[in-house]
Amino acid sequence: MSADEELRLYRTVLETSGELIWSLDREGRWTSLNAPAARRIYWRDTADLLGRPFTEVVARELRERDYAVFQRLLDGQALFDHETRHMRSDGALVDLSFNAVALLDAGGRVLGAAGTARDISERKRAAAALHETVEKLRLAVEAADLHYWEWDAGTRRLQWGRSPSFAPDDPEGSLRAAIERGEPFEIEYHVTAPGGQRQWLAARGVPMTDAAGGLTRMIGVSQDISARKAREEAVRFLAHHDALTGLPNRRLLDDRLAQAIHIAQRRDGKLAVMLIDLDDFKQVNDSLGHRAGDAVLREVAQRLALCVRKADTLARHGGDEFVVVISDVQSESDCKLVAEKVLCSLSAEFRLEARALALGASIGISLFPTDAGDGDALLRNADAAMYRAKQLGRNQYRFYGR
Repeated sequence: MSADEELRLYRTVLETSGELIWSLDREGRWTSLNAPAARRIYWRDTADLLGRPFTEVVARELRERDYAVFQRLLDGQALFDHETRHMRSDGALVDLSFNAVALLDAGGRVLGAAGTARDISERKRAAAALHETVEKLRLAVEAADLHYWEWDAGTRRLQWGRSPSFAPDDPEGSLRAAIERGEPFEIEYHVTAPGGQRQWLAARGVPMTDAAGGLTRMIGVSQDISARKAREEAVRFLAHHDALTGLPNRRLLDDRLAQAIHIAQRRDGKLAVMLIDLDDFKQVNDSLGHRAGDAVLREVAQRLALCVRKADTLARHGGDEFVVVISDVQSESDCKLVAEKVLCSLSAEFRLEARALALGASIGISLFPTDAGDGDALLRNADAAMYRAKQLGRNQYRFYGR
């Protein structure tokens, strides 16, 4: 190739190159720039730049740093992928990545520096946008109290992202079993927290596949839903329990009584329904107020609980009435024993606001199947027997029909 051909080739490269090809003298003044790239990057003709210090187009906050970098070039240090920011003719900033070496003459004397630069503004904007998106997602995950995890199909290793200390043991394998199926899933499962208490978690996962459709990994998030589960449990409890005493309410009593009758019918057995009504309780509310009355009812519930078996049902029937369902009754003497324990327990003084209160109870008892064949009838008959006990002087028990 002749010298003319090489010169034309060099000019063609300069004119068509997508990068800025430049050189500086020892004072840092532009000595050459390829015109198309100069116009694209700086929106200026090369004539406006040649002979001018390169620091004039460097962003003000970076001028001192970049001039120091230029001095290192003159000392023979090559430069690769040096990112900086220059100004266009309209004052807008453009991000550039420079490669440069010292420019030497035939005798090895340093004449200046030369190199290339490419516009990386779009890449930087994309990176900034990606960073912003990732940061927003991170904040959203943190705000939602979510914990990211990733499972590798090759190593079968489950790794947690933020707060790796969150990663709870999964002794029942609920999460891992859902993950290893390789399908999208949503599950709720429980684990044992370090303190020994039960912790509820919700997890969602989606599979990631390769070009052939093979599972490569699963990614997802988990969230501690223990508080939500506790609220749900509290709602369920209050739906079937008395808010004041914590005992089963009328709804749960009906269900327990129906189950007890069913079992008794199947086994050809007997059961008893005992209705307990406190004597003179109205005077407590009238003299000390309802708050004091509530305190008395809570203590009554505690005393009654000590008088019955775990297999029996103790419920608050409403107001100052309580019901005991005694299952597997062998004879009336079983009922008498429980009734006498109840009367003895409630005859002890109740101490409230430095006052000693004496209560008592009237108890009515009905038997299945002798007195009735269903729950409602058993309760009605026990109520009738209880009123008979009150008529006969209170603080005693009576069987229905006696």
